[in-house]
Amino acid sequence: MRQTLRRRFGTIRWKLTASYAAVTVLVMLIMEAILVVALGLYITRVFFVPEEIAKASRDVGKLLQIEFAAPDRSAAELDRQLHELVEVDADDDRLFQIDIDFPDEAPEQPTTGERADIPAAWQVPVITLLTSEGQVLTSTLHSYTPGIPLVSLEPPVAETLITRAAEGITATEQLSAWAAPGNQLLGVAPVFNRQGEVVGIVYARLQRPPVNDLVEDVPTILLVSAVPFLLISGLIGLVFGLFAGRDFSRRLKRLSEASAALASGDLSQRVEDDSVDEIGQLSSQFNAMAAQLAENLRALRLLADKNAQLAEQAAQLATIEERNRLARELHDSVSQDLFSLTMLSAAARRLIERKPAVVAGQLSEIQETSQRALQETRSLIFALRPALLDGRGLGPALHDLISAVRERQGLDVTMQISEERHLPLEHEQALFRIVQEALANIVRHSGVRTAVVTLGYEDTQVTLTVRDQGHGFDTSAPRSARSIGLTTMAERTAALGGSFAIESIPEQGTCVTVTLPAPFPAHKKENSNEF
Repeated sequence: MRQTLRRRFGTIRWKLTASYAAVTVLVMLIMEAILVVALGLYITRVFFVPEEIAKASRDVGKLLQIEFAAPDRSAAELDRQLHELVEVDADDDRLFQIDIDFPDEAPEQPTTGERADIPAAWQVPVITLLTSEGQVLTSTLHSYTPGIPLVSLEPPVAETLITRAAEGITATEQLSAWAAPGNQLLGVAPVFNRQGEVVGIVYARLQRPPVNDLVEDVPTILLVSAVPFLLISGLIGLVFGLFAGRDFSRRLKRLSEASAALASGDLSQRVEDDSVDEIGQLSSQFNAMAAQLAENLRALRLLADKNAQLAEQAAQLATIEERNRLARELHDSVSQDLFSLTMLSAAARRLIERKPAVVAGQLSEIQETSQRALQETRSLIFALRPALLDGRGLGPALHDLISAVRERQGLDVTMQISEERHLPLEHEQALFRIVQEALANIVRHSGVRTAVVTLGYEDTQVTLTVRDQGHGFDTSAPRSARSIGLTTMAERTAALGGSFAIESIPEQGTCVTVTLPAPFPAHKKENSNEF
């Protein structure tokens, strides 16, 4: 099951699909994070900075500056204008842009010197206008009776803020603070007349900042907004990945099929892809490789035809050379004997009546010459019979060759074969011909009637030596153009990748050594054989 899933979803199409979906979801998460950060910065700027409420108090003081500085200042008029300010339209961009729903029943008025804890249900901004001495003029809370010192009704830190405002301090960071309980925001601002004297104080308190509700609702807001966004963005990424991956998958599949066909020998395969991306470049390289392979194959075929022609020419040259060698053999041996027979028979005919005794000697010589010519002819015929190797192996063929040489040419040959094994036919034919040529040279040139042939088999090579104790010769001396026996042996050896060496010392004999590489460890026939 696991392998099936890997084959099904491990393709580049599904990998691209997963990457697109993941990237899309990641982008949406980043957007959500940015939203949270922006919201946090906004909350910090607007609600968590206490100076903002002090600035709002200052703005209220500026709006009410005329009424504060009026000689006949009326608390009722200040109360009216204060309520108009806090009940502004929702489009106003000032801090207190909410309608205040004052409770119908106010809590019991605290006595002087006592501090009041505002009920948590009153979660509205409290704005109170004070005299320069800190006594209540009017307030958005009906329970704050005019003339009462505000410090007896508000948190302890309010006294410090009111004192600073009464002294004419205008720095908002010194006129605002957090207060317990309930994380209340406090802010004050002095109100000046035209002479720069403090004629009143605006005091504002936010019992429970709206940000508390907003912060509590943030998880719900994010969850409600993130889930649809994630689902929609993931679906979009999935669909886009499927369509985008399908094109990549189709192109790669076409390239894979063409590669398989090329590997099976179809060099006509080409991939039609004009894209400039990596897959398009790979397709172009594949086409170039296929074209190069086709060109190489064509060149190899031409080379093979050329080699076949050269092989045929070499075979023809070998045939011609063999014919030339036979012609020389016939000329050097049989032709001379036949010429001698002709001369002897003509002389015998002239003397048959006058000198019968001489003719009898000539007839005996004619008989010996004809027998010698017969032996030479049989030797040449034997050399033309390669069928001696067919199905018999090299050892038996060499036995027959040595027997024939011993019988027809009187050469006593000793042969030693160790660890005999089967070799390819071309190896056996080459070794047979080399032995035949070497023995023929011994008969013609060595001046002795004995020779030794040694054939040794190993796992990686076979070694042949043909040795005699005859006249020998100088190997560095120039050879006659008609003496091609040694050259033929060397060429046969080189054709099979072997090595040919000849050692000869005048009056001490000659040794021919041939080493051929065995193409494979052959099956052993017998340990040793001596003939």
